[in-house]
Amino acid sequence: MNRGTLDGRPDPFRTATMGRRDFFQVGGVGLMSGGLLSLLAARGRAGGPSRGKARACIILFQVGGPYQCETFDPKPEAPEEVRGSYKVIPTAAPGLDVTEALPLVAAQADRLAVVRSVHHTIRCHNPAIYCTLVGREATAPLAVSVNTEASRNDHPHYASVLTKLRPGVPSMPGHVIIPDLVYNGPTRSPGLMGGYLGSSFDPFVLGNALESDRSPHVDGIGLPEGIDNDRTRRRQGLLGQLDNRHRQLEQAGKIESMDALYRRAFDLVTSPQAKQAFEIEREPDLVRDRYGRHSAGRGALLARRLVEAGVPFVTVFSHTQVDGPSWDTHNDHDERSKTLLPPADQSLSALLADMAASGLLDEILVVWMGEFGRTPRRGVQFSNNTNNKGGRDHWCNTYSVVLAGGGIQGGRVVGSSDRIGGYPRDRPVHISDLAATVYHAMGVDPRTQLHDLQGQLRFICDGKPVHELF
Repeated sequence: MNRGTLDGRPDPFRTATMGRRDFFQVGGVGLMSGGLLSLLAARGRAGGPSRGKARACIILFQVGGPYQCETFDPKPEAPEEVRGSYKVIPTAAPGLDVTEALPLVAAQADRLAVVRSVHHTIRCHNPAIYCTLVGREATAPLAVSVNTEASRNDHPHYASVLTKLRPGVPSMPGHVIIPDLVYNGPTRSPGLMGGYLGSSFDPFVLGNALESDRSPHVDGIGLPEGIDNDRTRRRQGLLGQLDNRHRQLEQAGKIESMDALYRRAFDLVTSPQAKQAFEIEREPDLVRDRYGRHSAGRGALLARRLVEAGVPFVTVFSHTQVDGPSWDTHNDHDERSKTLLPPADQSLSALLADMAASGLLDEILVVWMGEFGRTPRRGVQFSNNTNNKGGRDHWCNTYSVVLAGGGIQGGRVVGSSDRIGGYPRDRPVHISDLAATVYHAMGVDPRTQLHDLQGQLRFICDGKPVHELF
C-alpha cells in the first residue's frame, strides 16, 4: 500500500519512511533516503543509559483489539455471553489459565506473563493505537475522533525513543514495521512514527503483504544481482551523488560531517547481513510450518530473524486496515474469532519456543497486545460504532497484555479484572505504566527527557514500571 494524502499531495510520512521508494539510483545501486541519513546521523550523536536486560523488542500488535475473556483473562463462572465460546484450560504455569482457543500458547505459559488490568480512556482505534504505542493518552479532541492523523507533534513510538537513546548496529535499521503502516479507513494511524523527534527516527516500513509464501521484496537493502560490493566500492564519487534535498536535513538530523553519514548509509545498502535477515526462505520448512504459513506466522518469523541480525525494535501488525478482517469484531464476533485466534496462537507460541530454545528470549522483550479489548456483553454500544447482536464493541476499561523475555519472569499474572472482565479489580496498570515497563526492560529510565523539534524538553513517559514482572 502506498497512499498519499487525501488532497493528492505527497505524503511526507511515507516519503520520509525508510525502505520504500525514496531512494536515488547511481549505477544501479539504491542508496537510502534522507530519513535514513538523518537516522544514522542521530545514532552517531546520541548517548543514553547503558543497555538493560533486553537488547531488542518485538511487539506483536493485534489490530482491532482481541477480547480479553476469550484469550488471557477467562471467566468460567460468568454468564455465557461474557465468557464467550471457549472453555478454560490449564497451562504450563500453575495459576495462569487461558482459554482453549490458545492451546499452543498454554504450553508456553511458563515463559510469559499476563497483565490483566491494563486500561486507558480512549474509545476509538486511531487515538487508542497512538496511546498504546507511545504510552501517552491522546488529548481530549483526539480521543474521540476516528480521523485522528499522525503529525510531527505526536509523541514518538517506543522504538523511535530507543533509537535516539540507544543507537543500534549501523548496518541494520533501528525500527522495522511489518508488514505496513496501519489505516483506519483512509486515515493513517498515529503513534507509528518518530513524532516530535523528526523523520530521522521514522521506521523502516516493509510495505509488503505477507500473504505469499515467498520472502518479501525489500527496496534498498542489499545490492542488485550482478553488482558486488568490491565493484561498487571502487566507484569514485558514488557517495557524493546523493540528491540535494537529502542534504536539507531537519534540525534533529543535522551533523558536522556528512562523509561519515554517507559511509554508514552505504554500509547498510551493501550489507549482506541486512539483506539476508529479510529472507525467510532461508528457514527450514519445519520452522516455517511451526510458525504457520499465514501472515501472522510469517510476520513473527521475520521479526525473530531481524532481531537476531541486530535490529533493536520490530513492530508486527496483525492487519493493516482496522476496518478490514481485523480483531474489530463489531459484527459476528464468535464466527470471526474462530479465524483470528488460531494464527495468533500458533505464531506467538512458535516465537516464544523458538527463541527460548536458542537462548534469544533472555535478551529479547516480546509484547503481545492490541489497542484495547472488547465489551464483555455482546451487542452493546460503547464507542461511536454500531454492533449487531453478536458483535462486541471497543473496550478500554480493562484488557490483557502479554509480555515475555528480556528479564520478564514467566508464569506470572499481574492485576485482575472483575467477574466479567469489565474493570480492574486490583493492581490497575495504566497504559503509561506499560510504556514505563517497556523502557525499563530495555534499560532506559522512563523519566528521561528528550528535545522535540522546537528544542523543548519532554519526558518520554509519565508512568511507573510494573516491577512485579521482573
